[in-house]
Amino acid sequence: MKNIALKTILILLLLLALTSSCAVWFYQSYHQVKQDNQRLSNNLVNLNERLEYYHSHNGRLVGNNRVLSFRLKEFKQAFKGLSEQIRNLNIKVNRVQSLNQSVIEQQKSVVTVLKDSIINDTIQAKVFNYQDDYYKVKGVAVGDTQRVDIHSTDSLIQVVYKGKRKRPYLWIFSPRQLEQVISSSNPNNHIIYSKHIQISR
Repeated sequence: MKNIALKTILILLLLLALTSSCAVWFYQSYHQVKQDNQRLSNNLVNLNERLEYYHSHNGRLVGNNRVLSFRLKEFKQAFKGLSEQIRNLNIKVNRVQSLNQSVIEQQKSVVTVLKDSIINDTIQAKVFNYQDDYYKVKGVAVGDTQRVDIHSTDSLIQVVYKGKRKRPYLWIFSPRQLEQVISSSNPNNHIIYSKHIQISR
């Protein structure tokens, strides 16, 4: 009789442990799916979001936006063109941890004086030279033919940091979102598109 009671208790304990394990597993799965749905929803909003601009302390125009987060499989499906570009760099997409894609527009008007010059001792030409901190421009006009050589320098700085809280009214109970700031040293450049993508397994 005692053996039967002991076996019954052991079976009940085993069933209880199994039920508890299943409940924990279902809860974790539900929580993971909920997080993934929230992450994908945020990505969808952030993908269509335009850069926010502000001026830094030195007066430069700076672009700011949120960081995107994709699983590797999601990234391959959503960014097929970008995945192909990565492969063209002889890099396996599976090894990428994060990447940044930016589009910069450059516009500058150069006004300088044309000077008479003689090339190869006989050919009359008009020439000009222009130089500042970011550009070197040399031009030669011979008859109806003009040649302009332009050399431009620039440097970009990109910082990923914990930015605004998702729900500021919850204060410390709302986690900060990852944001990126990208800035060009050349004041003639305008950053019109920038996305930073983190890839997780």
